[in-house]
Amino acid sequence: MTRCQNCDFKWSWKDVMTLSMTGKKECPNCHKRQYISAKSTFWITFLISMVFLMPMNVLRYYYEIGWPLIILSFVIYMPIALMLMPFFCKLSNTYKRFGKTVE
Repeated sequence: MTRCQNCDFKWSWKDVMTLSMTGKKECPNCHKRQYISAKSTFWITFLISMVFLMPMNVLRYYYEIGWPLIILSFVIYMPIALMLMPFFCKLSNTYKRFGKTVE
């Protein structure tokens, strides 16, 4: 699970989910602002979008499955991906966007 970069405090799943919605949150222990690292942002985006979209495009094209089945699989996949997301999340003391530190 995610740990604070300043005090190494282990965050709860609920705190990490709140952080993922806002992009920044204070540590519950040391009250220093923490951000999602750029590498974690990439992997979370990959988990949510590419892991679902690539197989669905292949199935749609080669096996001609219908849209109702794709929508059903999306409804099943998204809660699973959102539950796994906090385990891929790492924290950072600085906010970086496109490789540059933003204040």
